[in-house]
Amino acid sequence: MKPVNFGIDLGTTNSLIAKYEHNKVRVYKNPIGLKETLPSVVAFRKDRTLIGEKAREYLTKDAVNVFGGFKRKMGTDEKYYVVNLDENVTPIELSTMVLKELKNFVQEQEPMEACVITIPASFDSMQSNATLQAGKAAGFKEVFLLQEPIAASLAYFNANGSSDVKNDGYRLVYDFGGGTFDVALVKSTQDDLKVIDHEGNNFLGGMDLDFAIIEKIIVPAIVQQTQIDNFEEDFRTKFGKYESLYYQVLYYAEEAKKELSNSNKTEIEFSATLNDVAYDFYIPITRQQIDDIFAPIIQETIQLIQKILVNNELVATDINEIILVGGSTYLPQVREQLAAQTGIAINYSIDPTTSIAVGAAYYAANKYYEPSAILSSETTEQKAGSIADDLLATVDFNDTDIEMVLSYNKSTRDKEEVLIMQCNGAYENCTYRIYRADGGFDTGHVPLKAKKTEFLPLLAENVNIFNLQIFDAAQNEIKRLSQQLQIAQGIYNIDGQPLPHDICIEVDDVENKTTKLEVVFERNSLLPQKRTLYREISKTIKKGADDSIIINILEGDKSSRASSNLTIGCINISGKDLQSDLIKGSDIEIQIHITDSRILNTVVYLVMTQQEFKNVFSISEKQISVARLKEQYILLENEISDNIREFQYNEDKIWEINANTYLEELQSLQPRLFKLKDNDASDDKYIIAEKMARISQNADKLGGNERIAGLLETYLQRKEETAALIAAADFEKDELLKQLQKLEQSEASFMRSKNASVIEGKLRQLHDLYWKGLSNTTSFLISIFIEYKSYEPIAFKDYNAAKSIFKMADAALTSERYPEFRRHVFSLSNLLKRSDLNTHIDFKGTGIG
Repeated sequence: MKPVNFGIDLGTTNSLIAKYEHNKVRVYKNPIGLKETLPSVVAFRKDRTLIGEKAREYLTKDAVNVFGGFKRKMGTDEKYYVVNLDENVTPIELSTMVLKELKNFVQEQEPMEACVITIPASFDSMQSNATLQAGKAAGFKEVFLLQEPIAASLAYFNANGSSDVKNDGYRLVYDFGGGTFDVALVKSTQDDLKVIDHEGNNFLGGMDLDFAIIEKIIVPAIVQQTQIDNFEEDFRTKFGKYESLYYQVLYYAEEAKKELSNSNKTEIEFSATLNDVAYDFYIPITRQQIDDIFAPIIQETIQLIQKILVNNELVATDINEIILVGGSTYLPQVREQLAAQTGIAINYSIDPTTSIAVGAAYYAANKYYEPSAILSSETTEQKAGSIADDLLATVDFNDTDIEMVLSYNKSTRDKEEVLIMQCNGAYENCTYRIYRADGGFDTGHVPLKAKKTEFLPLLAENVNIFNLQIFDAAQNEIKRLSQQLQIAQGIYNIDGQPLPHDICIEVDDVENKTTKLEVVFERNSLLPQKRTLYREISKTIKKGADDSIIINILEGDKSSRASSNLTIGCINISGKDLQSDLIKGSDIEIQIHITDSRILNTVVYLVMTQQEFKNVFSISEKQISVARLKEQYILLENEISDNIREFQYNEDKIWEINANTYLEELQSLQPRLFKLKDNDASDDKYIIAEKMARISQNADKLGGNERIAGLLETYLQRKEETAALIAAADFEKDELLKQLQKLEQSEASFMRSKNASVIEGKLRQLHDLYWKGLSNTTSFLISIFIEYKSYEPIAFKDYNAAKSIFKMADAALTSERYPEFRRHVFSLSNLLKRSDLNTHIDFKGTGIG
């Protein structure tokens, strides 16, 4: 095994590459121009492709063929049209070009086969997998992902940790980059570094500051000078007549932002021909102007800081300092507002531009791969992850018939490092010897065993070199098995990356004819994670039938509905895949493993048929069940329709208008969705699933906190009424009470969720329970019976049968045989004709209970 050592910051605005070597990190410079940063910009000329600084400069000459900011579109279906090539390119392809250019920074003979690439902490699995795919396309055999706040933490603590007298405690890493924002809560001790929590926004960064300059200053100046009608609308139109000018102005806005970080005023000058008229523009801009327009954007970042403190029950005085990372933190206003509004000390001792790459290189020093060997992502993660279960050094020499596996950390804050040696083959009668290069430690000759542990004492603040020698029975050194170990003492490492979102599986809630999310891995759990679930099949599936069970794995918020989350893996097992019938109630075993780099591995075992189904999910293997998507559509349509009726009844006009907008948007998908089949070759099911998730998320937020408060108040009031009703019930009182207690057990979870859909679902359950209580109360049954007797014959499916039951019910009531009377009332209810006004389908669900 070989250490990765290379770390890459694949940024929205700029990218960098660094390497860990000899206990230090080196940031490479571009051989052309000798700059450490490479602008993440690609330009396509008719005869060549430009990447980096030259591509960015080309914006002012041919803007429609220059592309930047594509990191924010990773993991989406976005495509960029290149006029000069007459073809589309994807964010992955553009990122691949940037990564290949970064490889050219490394002027070394040794090939770069592996690297660590950083990503925003809030990236979802699709965005993460897109980054992995770009790394592989750039020629890296192994790619490991690292969250940017962790990289920044490693850079900061390894630069300052050893000499920092106030090392213990909490810090916030404030990462305000070119396209994204992350804030991480980090807890450190003299020996340990841990990321506790994070918040972020993948569409909040320096680009948004540039857009604000364009919207608030540049566009109004152009309109004032030209008097062109509808200029702003046309200016922002993709492939519109002003598209080239738009990208040029974006360049000028970014330059003005940089200049105003160091001066109080600047100006933007450019020429343009608009509607066949030539114009010269001169637009002065002051520091005060951009302070005013940047304030709301910076405020969003501060609100996320406040959120992370509230979520972790901390106050500002609990935080030692805020560590600044990212190019946007150079803005004086960012530093001023952070200090003024939080009262926390601001630390910008590390270079905000290079720190991510530096931290990635520190992390890469403890990631290992097999050189010149193509491994699956799963195998590599298992062999090169944390020390708990990974193999960090392997030597295999067939001529000695001995295979040795060494496990240890290459850097540590501890005073000694544990070395675990595992041996296979003809190691009997062989010995080993380990000695430190300075002579301060020597094991002497120790017999080799199948598994052996050594504690290696380390010199503080040094790279400790240990020589491992293997000897045969005659005490001759087996030189090809001997090797040198380097362990840096005083270097912070990280045990694992926190999971940015909940990972859930969708299971059936048959009683309420819907599905619910069951959490598998909670947000902030340390990666990698592995778990085995044991569940029951909730419906019988005949061999050869079209019906199926669906293992739907989602990423997002465990408290929301399934359609609001992102599907990251789906295994569909139909009757045609079965070797025999699958009976309701039989067992299903589901193994779910998610790696450091967020690759999802799933193995499903059906106990009854003794069949195994497995899959490894990545960006190129997204799977959506069309049948489940259609069912989710109808559930969502019904729920939004119910919301509209509720808003109309309560005269909440604004909420009603918004709900109608979401309903219309949803219904516009219906024709495309309901003609889809599972074997459809187009991207429609992915596009529709993404749009439905967005509509569902918007519907969850309808009415905001005011609506949530009203729903909770209604729930508590109805619960009190239901409890009183159950206490007075004449039948099945114990069973009704159990159902109420079961509902109460989940109260804390759904009340905290602040999700209208979830609370409404509980309200519906409570409503159903209330009516069950009524139907078990004699006085209510008598009132219903009297009402049924007043109905016209046409109201019943079979009026002759109804007449017979009326007679028996009268007799039972007269004789006070109430249980019998109750059965007759239920029979009459079943004979009534009913009209269902809601669009519906038979509930099929996932088939997992």
